Amino acid sequence: MTQILGSDKQGLVFEIISARISEEIEERKHVIYTLQVRFISGNDDLSPSVIERRYTHFLNLYNDLRKEQPQLMASIAFPKKVLLGNFDNELISTRSTGFESLLKHITMESKLRSSNSLLKFLQEVELLKAKDLLDKKDHDLAYPILENNFKLLNKVFTDRSPAVLLALCRLLACTLSIPGMPHSLKWADLTLHRYEGVSDSDLLQLYVPLLQTCARVWWQNGRNKDELEQRLATLQKQGVKVGESMSLMDAVNSVEEKIFPLN
Repeated sequence: MTQILGSDKQGLVFEIISARISEEIEERKHVIYTLQVRFISGNDDLSPSVIERRYTHFLNLYNDLRKEQPQLMASIAFPKKVLLGNFDNELISTRSTGFESLLKHITMESKLRSSNSLLKFLQEVELLKAKDLLDKKDHDLAYPILENNFKLLNKVFTDRSPAVLLALCRLLACTLSIPGMPHSLKWADLTLHRYEGVSDSDLLQLYVPLLQTCARVWWQNGRNKDELEQRLATLQKQGVKVGESMSLMDAVNSVEEKIFPLN
């Protein structure tokens, strides 16, 4: 059921690697499909991303894209609902193949691949869970969810796309609230590097809180933060209100609400 996108066995790979029947008390019995996403570029991806989705999630993605880009979706057939036999192994296998074909088509069409509908499909379930954990101050539990979300989006979208940069900034902001987090410096350096050259007006709102966060991370890890403080001082001379900026996490949420509303 593997779908390799691109030529010469290079590109995105979407694969339904398993399916299980969920019988959680609070929900109706349903099938949960485990989707693995890898990116192949000469060498196999050693850290594939894995998410779980229901039939409804794939159906919503299909319907949303049909409304947005009917011509690009005209040739795509979607596995139909059935009244009986939802848990039949043959039906589950057929649906899995259909889901993979849908994702293959989406990622080969630039307008579909860059759509908010695909982004919503890839991250909404986990992002809502992570945000709930962040609200509860459970940063240790939110961190692996946010890390997986960033790595997944980084396979699908470009390095400096708004979705990827927002995911990276949220991941970095989360590390600040985890004492002794060993990866905070790595994420700070990567975020600064990715942010260079960004011209999107909405993303510019992140710059000051990002510099302030990175300065704090550098200081916590024993690195000289004078360079970052000089950047902030230069911005202040240019009229930017450095002292009144919001936290990086709040800035991410604010920008995200503008360009990628969940609802």
